[in-house]
Amino acid sequence: MRSQARPARLSPRSIPRSILRTGLVGAVCALGTVGARAAPDCAGIRDRVETLICADPALTRLDEELRRLFDRIVGETRGVDGETGQAIDTFGEDHARWRARVRDACPDTACLTRAYTARIAQVRRDWSRALPDTPALRHVVNARFGFSVDVPADLVAEPPPDNGDGQAFRSADGHLHLTVSGLNDVLDQDLDAVVAADRKTCLRQPPEYAARKPGWIVLSCTTAAGILYRKTLLAGGRGGAFVTLRVRYPAAEQARWQAAVTAAATSLRLTEPGRSAR
Repeated sequence: MRSQARPARLSPRSIPRSILRTGLVGAVCALGTVGARAAPDCAGIRDRVETLICADPALTRLDEELRRLFDRIVGETRGVDGETGQAIDTFGEDHARWRARVRDACPDTACLTRAYTARIAQVRRDWSRALPDTPALRHVVNARFGFSVDVPADLVAEPPPDNGDGQAFRSADGHLHLTVSGLNDVLDQDLDAVVAADRKTCLRQPPEYAARKPGWIVLSCTTAAGILYRKTLLAGGRGGAFVTLRVRYPAAEQARWQAAVTAAATSLRLTEPGRSAR
C-alpha cells in the first residue's frame, strides 16, 4: 500500500457498507440543510466510541476529515489496479483493521484524538497519489536539542537564531506562523508549568482540546489572535529539555491549515539515543 510507483486501487462495490462508513460518524453527525450547517445529531447512535466522537466537536471535525479522505480515495482509485486491472480492496481492508484494532480500542476522547490524528496523517502519506493536494513536506532536524519534524515545504523559513535552538516558519501571506524549538529546563519545571502561559490565552477554559502524558503535553484552542496549537515533548526527564511545536493561524482558516498542523504534530520526534516522548 505504501508504494508510490503503483498505488493500490480499490473497488467501492467490493467494500462492505459498514466499511464504507469507515467507522466514522461524519455522515450522521453532519446533518443539516443545504447552505446551513446544523449541530451534530447523534441521538440515535448507541456505539460507545461513536458516542464519544459525537460528544466532542474537535473529534467530530477529525471524523469528518477522515471520512472526506476516504471518499476521495474511493472516487480517485475507481476500483481497479493500475497495472493488473484487478478489483481489490486494500484500503478498505486496512481501514477496517484500524477501526477494530485502534479506534474501537480507545477508552477515552484523548486516545481517540491521537488515533484519528495519526490515521489522517498516515492516509495522506500512504495515499498521496490519490490525494493530489496533500502538502509536500520538508524534513527539519535540530542537532542541538535532538529532534526532527516535517513542515509544509511551501512555508517560508525565517533566519535561524544563532543559538541553534530551533526554526520559525510562516506562510507566504503571513497568516500561519509555525515554530519548533528546544529549551533547557533550567528552572526545573514540569510540562504543565511550561504551557501555562499559552493555556491562559485560550478564550475557553478548559481549552477545546488538551492531553497530557508523562513525556508530552498538547493543547489546542481559540485565542484572541486565532487558533493556537502547541505540542511539547519532555527530553531527558526532569531537568532535561523541552521540545515545542507551536502553530498559530486565523480561526477562519482552520480547514486550510489542518492538514499541515496534523503532519507537523504527528511527525515531531526526539532523535537522540536515549530520549523518548512515549
